[in-house]
Amino acid sequence: MGKRGSGRRRLGAIVALVPLLVVAFGMGTPPAFADYYPSNADVVGVGSDTVQYGIDVLAGGFINGVTGYNAIGNINRLINIDATADANARLAYSADGLGTGTCAPGIGGTAGTGGQTGTHSDSPCYLNPTVVLREGLPPVQRPNGSGAGYDALQREITAGTHAIDFSRSSVCQGSGAGCRGKVVSNVTSVQVANDPFAIMVANGTHAPSLSAPQLKAIYEASTPNCFHWGDTINGVSVGGTGTDLILPIIPQVGSGTISAFKSAINVTNFGNCGQYFEENDPQAIFEAANPLDAIEPMSGGRLNLYTGKDGNGAAIPGVTGFFNDPSCPEAATTPAGCVGGAKVLSPAVHLVTTGSPTDGNAVWNTVRPLYVYFRSADIAETAPYGTDHPFQPGSTLNWVRALFYNPCSIGQVGCITISGTTYGPGGQPYIAKSAGQALLRLSGLNATYVVTSGGP
Repeated sequence: MGKRGSGRRRLGAIVALVPLLVVAFGMGTPPAFADYYPSNADVVGVGSDTVQYGIDVLAGGFINGVTGYNAIGNINRLINIDATADANARLAYSADGLGTGTCAPGIGGTAGTGGQTGTHSDSPCYLNPTVVLREGLPPVQRPNGSGAGYDALQREITAGTHAIDFSRSSVCQGSGAGCRGKVVSNVTSVQVANDPFAIMVANGTHAPSLSAPQLKAIYEASTPNCFHWGDTINGVSVGGTGTDLILPIIPQVGSGTISAFKSAINVTNFGNCGQYFEENDPQAIFEAANPLDAIEPMSGGRLNLYTGKDGNGAAIPGVTGFFNDPSCPEAATTPAGCVGGAKVLSPAVHLVTTGSPTDGNAVWNTVRPLYVYFRSADIAETAPYGTDHPFQPGSTLNWVRALFYNPCSIGQVGCITISGTTYGPGGQPYIAKSAGQALLRLSGLNATYVVTSGGP
């Protein structure tokens, strides 16, 4: 297993650089800085779009002034690399070129290509955005989604490298029902939250409440049998207002959302009547040909973040929403409607969780667990239980035990029992503490901490 550098070694390197920085400033030449590159002492996570804001807020705090892990005096940092290069979780090119346009560069026609020109009938046009996982390493493809993040972690385990410490996932990775069927014998997971999961529609939609069998029929359909509102195809009637073509939106390939949605509505392969967009993006509804005919599986936690609600569905005092209009420059008052560069996005959408579908079945909505996966070997690293690699100076806890999972291992003394759960010396990991749980709720998720040895 590849080892990560210690905080002490990093501090020594900083001390050694001080004379050089003094000389540089004395000569009138300011040093150059790039985006933050995680050090070998930092903890780095990648993967799920759905889970990312929960860990973002856990690490960096929330816009109402509540501080996160990185602001409570810790030297080494929790670095959570977002699924996309955009802080609003959008694809770099959105849906421009969908079906008929030209994208350059694009997703690459074959593995190893950096770009592609041409049309994409099954997905939006987007960049292959890159990211630097550790200082001193070259940029690599940014893992976008639960599958991409977990698979990157597993490739590192196979290769014996250790640039990625954990992966975020909105779907279980093992062989259980609805999971991805991946190897989990070398990993451990913790469930960090529950997420309401339902169909999102525009306000004033033509869509009725829809059941799982109706959604299955709509999403499996292919031309010339794409559904219109009011259609009955192969014995399935969908109801709705008017006779427009239904526009089903599909999450991007590789996301946990697409895997969870397929499992929930019992679909193996989608037909060609839908359009692919970045998961959990309300704007996708309004990029469809007619927003009133579009339907989209959506994270309730993400919609909470848009509307300024916590994971319990309660309004957060002083917060009307998390995301600002990206067309508003920082601190600008133009274009019209941009006040201080912060016009809050309030998409006119809602989740469909009530009603009576026309087929007599229950309206489809569910709750899905959200996970963080990490190497089982990292729980201990080497004896005695990680004290050779403390995450923070002065601590006896390694990064896994400090942040995500601190079991009372065989032979340990000084274990602590809190609310019926026994933890190793040091007690609860940060994510299980009241402060960590409160931060997860501020991200819109229903904080729920459950350990699953081996990973589900």
